Amino acid sequence: MILLIDRLKQYKTTVKLDERFSYLFDIKTTSFSDSEKHELNKEVNTFNRNLKLKELIKEKANGSYELTDLNFWIVNDWGGIRTFKRNEKNEKKIKAFSTQLLKSKLSKDTFDTISSLSKISSFIDPENYVIYDSRVIYAINWIIMTSKQTDIKYFPMPTGRNKKIVDFDINTLIRLKHLDNYHQGQLFYSYKDAYFEFCKLIKNLSKSVFDDQTIKPYYLEMLLFTIADNEIYNELTTQTKIEIKPNR
Repeated sequence: MILLIDRLKQYKTTVKLDERFSYLFDIKTTSFSDSEKHELNKEVNTFNRNLKLKELIKEKANGSYELTDLNFWIVNDWGGIRTFKRNEKNEKKIKAFSTQLLKSKLSKDTFDTISSLSKISSFIDPENYVIYDSRVIYAINWIIMTSKQTDIKYFPMPTGRNKKIVDFDINTLIRLKHLDNYHQGQLFYSYKDAYFEFCKLIKNLSKSVFDDQTIKPYYLEMLLFTIADNEIYNELTTQTKIEIKPNR
């Protein structure tokens, strides 16, 4: 774990989140009051604006997953995932997700849309849950693999939209690197546990990486998101060498 922390500290030192984190969002919605919009608009820095949004939605939701307008604004507008449409099926899926969070076990159907659902939980309960999407999982899996962490399994990666991440499939690299364990089926966390193991790992790591016992776990999640298609992509494409031996 020490090597993993050291690697993440290096990224934290060189990557200035208040300059690099550029996740823009529009608040033209009835989900927020005029005073709430005013509070958000006061933050001109994109990173700080997202931090303010976390605080605002946490207070607004007060632990409830039943604010339907807000839930779909988080996924569709803030998250930009238009495929998770507002309909009865997905409303039931959000309700099932909130129930499964209490049991610390996800169904396969729930995990299949974890990129969308985890966005909701990361706002409603940001002290305990973070976003689980292709970019952050791409980043953490690469760091685990290149830090030679034998005590941590890899996290199954959701389907992503980022071309760099799609073109260079890290799952294949993981399986090639650990062929023996691959055949034994022990490389990745189960879909039942992966989200909870990831949240637990990020919570624990963030305190050491940022040298702050009160730091919110989403700081580290935002760092992983930021470096995924830049630092991590560059490392993967420059440090990976695959040799295919010809038949003789």
